[in-house]
Amino acid sequence: MSRTLPNSAFFTKMQQDNVEMVELIDLETNGPSFHWNGSNRSVTYTLSGTATEYLPFPGKTITGVKESSDLTVSVIDFVVANTGSLINDLLVSNAFDMASLKVGRVFTDTPDLGRMEVYHGKLGDFSYDRKQISGQARSQYGSANTRWPYYNYQDTCIWRFGGTGCGFDTSSVTLTLATNSIDTSSSTTINVLIASGTLTGSFTDGRFDFGRLTVTGGVNSGHVRTIRAHTGDLLFLSHPLPINSFANMTATIFPGCRKRRVTDCISLYDNGENYVGFEWIPIQEDAF
Repeated sequence: MSRTLPNSAFFTKMQQDNVEMVELIDLETNGPSFHWNGSNRSVTYTLSGTATEYLPFPGKTITGVKESSDLTVSVIDFVVANTGSLINDLLVSNAFDMASLKVGRVFTDTPDLGRMEVYHGKLGDFSYDRKQISGQARSQYGSANTRWPYYNYQDTCIWRFGGTGCGFDTSSVTLTLATNSIDTSSSTTINVLIASGTLTGSFTDGRFDFGRLTVTGGVNSGHVRTIRAHTGDLLFLSHPLPINSFANMTATIFPGCRKRRVTDCISLYDNGENYVGFEWIPIQEDAF
């Protein structure tokens, strides 16, 4: 079964207080698939117009799905009620051998915002009798190569400007630079000079600091650079472009964000609701 990835609305809701999530469990055998959830009532999850009902899990997890500090979920112990002729037939035909087990989390009240995957494994050793099936599921991945902890407690916002968490549409502040907008004789691979008055007529110095330049035409087409600093009509790049040629060069640029709640998120971009920073964290100071 395909799954929707969490979107920006999902992570925005994650920041709210008193949110409730439920685990959706998919057991995919060589025959039929089973869909359960970790609550005591049915949950309907809709994907691409197709609704799937997740019934209450007919058993229990002995250890549950728990994240460890090394980001590894190695083994899940489980017990499932051995009920119904279908499950018994699958046991007899060995259809449960190496069946795929996937666990994801959704919001209880808005499950269709997307699903955050937390576990993907295979059924390992298991045993059964007339009453129950018990065994282990083993993780398909040894560990997850991801940043941890996810949030850094810092005074400035953690989101990348224009990214999913930030939610600001940078196209609304993007400028297109045509071939006659770039001074080809005075530009270098590290400093790009824009035609006189292009920026100074509308923007104060520093407005494009930490912004982005994307080359869309010419021999450097496709290269992206962070704008380290902006003075007048001159852009200082974070690192040089590979080829020192500006003939027929076109580009787009947009200003940056210094991740300050009032000065940037609210005053410049009217995006204060997506600010994720801790501006009142005390700064380190020297004692004398």
